[in-house]
Amino acid sequence: MAAATLTAKGQIVIPAEIRARHGLTPGTQVEFVDEGGTIRLVVHRRITPSDPAAGYGLVKVKVKRSGKPRRLSDFDAASLTGRGKAHPA
Repeated sequence: MAAATLTAKGQIVIPAEIRARHGLTPGTQVEFVDEGGTIRLVVHRRITPSDPAAGYGLVKVKVKRSGKPRRLSDFDAASLTGRGKAHPA
């Protein structure tokens, strides 16, 4: 039987063999159910690990035709409203 030790912060580590057997991955939501003298752990939702490469190409960037490199002030929200000035470099 796998065992874990409660930390001073109230945290435990679920043993690797249990996580593997039940498919518990980072981000899995669980609920603790108090049943008198027993605490039951119920898995609500499993999160499948995502592949960062799968999102490649989702964000499109408009390229300026001027060919000039973009400056930090191009991204400053205050400079876009016309109310503030960008700080000099």
